[in-house]
Amino acid sequence: MFFANGEGFLPGDVSGDRGDAREICYAIAIATELALKAFLVAQGWSDDRCRRDVRHDLEKALAFARAAGLKGAPGLDGAIAVLNAYYPKHAFDRFVVPAGDEAFPARARAIVADLFASVRPQVEASGGR
Repeated sequence: MFFANGEGFLPGDVSGDRGDAREICYAIAIATELALKAFLVAQGWSDDRCRRDVRHDLEKALAFARAAGLKGAPGLDGAIAVLNAYYPKHAFDRFVVPAGDEAFPARARAIVADLFASVRPQVEASGGR
């Protein structure tokens, strides 16, 4: 369920001049959390463990996923560092695109789309979608 819900939050192809960066990046953060939790569940974690140990901390989720064998998704660390400054604190109303990086929303979206591609085989192998 995490995987399918995450795909639903991942915005379509994003260009820097379309939409509110706060809303786009908030949706990307939600999608990231759900993709990482989907990977963890595919590796044997329970929903309760995800809720208890990860909550909404994308950096924790990534660390746990990497420890459980997640590979790939180049650029994910940097994108998560930016998103995680706002996401666990529910502070996307104050989100600002990193200085000099107006293409961040589009790049972050592409990175998280790659994350979904990396996670999909494990989720499907575990019987999920």
